[in-house]
Amino acid sequence: MRLPGANGEMDMTNRVGSLLFALAMIGTTAHAGNFSKSPVGSPGGWAGTIAGTVLDGKIYTVESGGSLYATDPADGSWSQIGSADFANTAFLFAAENALASIEQDGTLYLINPADGSWQRPGPAGGWANTAAGAMLNGTLYTIESSGSLYASDPAAGTWRKVGEADFAATAFLFAAGGQLVAIEKSGNFYLINPDDGSWERTGDFAAWAGTAAGATLGGVLYTAETDGALVATDVASGTRVPVGSGFDGVRFLFLANNLLCGIDAAGNFFHAAGTGQAVAEATPPAAAESPAAIPAPSTQEDEAQNDPARAGALTFQLMGQWAGDTAPLEQDPEFMKQKEAAPEMVQQVVDLMKGMKMSVTLDGITMEVMGEKAGPFAYHVVAGHDDTLVIEMDGGPKQGVRSRIVFSDPKHLQVIEVTPEGKAMFFQKP
Repeated sequence: MRLPGANGEMDMTNRVGSLLFALAMIGTTAHAGNFSKSPVGSPGGWAGTIAGTVLDGKIYTVESGGSLYATDPADGSWSQIGSADFANTAFLFAAENALASIEQDGTLYLINPADGSWQRPGPAGGWANTAAGAMLNGTLYTIESSGSLYASDPAAGTWRKVGEADFAATAFLFAAGGQLVAIEKSGNFYLINPDDGSWERTGDFAAWAGTAAGATLGGVLYTAETDGALVATDVASGTRVPVGSGFDGVRFLFLANNLLCGIDAAGNFFHAAGTGQAVAEATPPAAAESPAAIPAPSTQEDEAQNDPARAGALTFQLMGQWAGDTAPLEQDPEFMKQKEAAPEMVQQVVDLMKGMKMSVTLDGITMEVMGEKAGPFAYHVVAGHDDTLVIEMDGGPKQGVRSRIVFSDPKHLQVIEVTPEGKAMFFQKP
């Protein structure tokens, strides 16, 4: 890729702007906790694996001898599919109702997952020099060693070039959050627009230099690193959260049926979990309500009740230093269920919230998360009434976002974003 320029830089404001990525661990995706490898299935049973992917909840792998296997991620049971025709496989992807294989000579094949039968949809060697690839919305995106990015229709065997040849240093390519994610050999992290190949760098320089394998769930990328760390990255912001250890030697990571699974250098199949639970208990994307269907929240009622004198008093009350408050969470029944199910994960969230700080002055709001500060970000008061103050951010990563600040007393408040997600945090005056 080109050297990062103005369109590739990301500052701390965006990192802190997604601080709720770390707090969203509870009740959605297990982004934090002390996860470790839990062996499943026959020890060493996947020692010959050379490629793999997930299709319809099953993990499909090809071994060096050419055999194709389907593995149940829940218990590691497996079955061979078809004949040993796939020894030259270099990459394996999940296409619509089929497996897509790119062989070492660059030939693309479609494989029937039911019986292992195959067909060649495009020209022999049409995908030669492929260095990395990912499937996004039914399109196969591949990067060649020259740095060119191509979008292919696997069923038709056709392709088109996307953007400039900016990606020669790519080591890994993933699909996450509706875009492509590239990790370079240097460890830099890039977001790529699949429509035109435009890109931007995010996260810290070289932070992913130790990446050995990865898998995505929604807008989160899980990576196993050479130092043994398991890391969850919020793709949009590049925020990294360590979620486990002991993952050195991992060669493949998969997300199947909301289970984070993998294969290590010894050929062992494992679950990445400390609780034995699935990584996520989320509504499948196809069934999730589209953003357009979610009514946009409004502050109209607050504005109708606006009392300028009360707004001024609450603004003055907001001034000062605030710290994360976990007491309201610890009284919540759903929180207690999560704590019982995954105490280590919940404790890490509690510790994180206790370490959050917010400083409010008339000039702006400064946030501190995990020892890193961002701000001050300018804001203005929209309305105030009773114990509720509504503000709108004029700068920073939350520019244009309104929040209701609800005081339970002068020293305790809740900040609720007026967005469809309604993200919220509790603070108290120390």
